[in-house]
Amino acid sequence: MNLKDGTIYQITDPGSVNFNSATTLKITSHFRNVVSFNLGDQQGYGSMPVQHLKYLVKRNCLRESK
Repeated sequence: MNLKDGTIYQITDPGSVNFNSATTLKITSHFRNVVSFNLGDQQGYGSMPVQHLKYLVKRNCLRESK
């Protein structure tokens, strides 16, 4: 899993309330076990534990863009 700043993930369910109907999530920074992100289309921003980000990727809620 790539945790570099600037990594973009596609949100597989863009209608999800959890992501304010955004289609992408971009990592802006990470420190220890917390990841900060911006949502695409200026839908918002936030942070979450790295463990939760890995869980969302595992459950196919997020897919890394190539």
